[in-house]
Amino acid sequence: MARRRELSNLQQADTNMTSMIDVVFLLISFFTLVMNFSQAEQHEEIALPKSEIAQPPDAAPPEMITLQIGADHRVFLGAKVCGIESDDYAATSLAAAVREELDVLYLVRRVDPKDVTVVIRGDANVETSYVQKAIAVCQALGADSYVLRARQVRE
Repeated sequence: MARRRELSNLQQADTNMTSMIDVVFLLISFFTLVMNFSQAEQHEEIALPKSEIAQPPDAAPPEMITLQIGADHRVFLGAKVCGIESDDYAATSLAAAVREELDVLYLVRRVDPKDVTVVIRGDANVETSYVQKAIAVCQALGADSYVLRARQVRE
């Protein structure tokens, strides 16, 4: 008789999940705040050129747009894949995508296109003329400040 009472008590036991949910939420919050977002902006297909004079930046520009140009002439702007010429990989032209980014920066933060720095991460195998075309597109839209990224050669 005592054994039946013990089994019925065990089946009615409830677990309190509040503390478990609190701990999981705190861990998610911690890792979100600690995450290095500069690594998230880098596309894995881009192999930067090596340079002996390349120096890491002192600080990130306050307002920036990152263009990543692959060796196959695909231009990545965030999650968008763009092309400079009409016969390139995507239906989205680079000019339309950059204009949209500049418009969002102006509408949300009141940032003038002249104050936006365009960070260009070009693959080591992409032609310089293609990078120059991307710069010309941005200049036509009013963005005049550029930073070219390269991989630092260590001795």
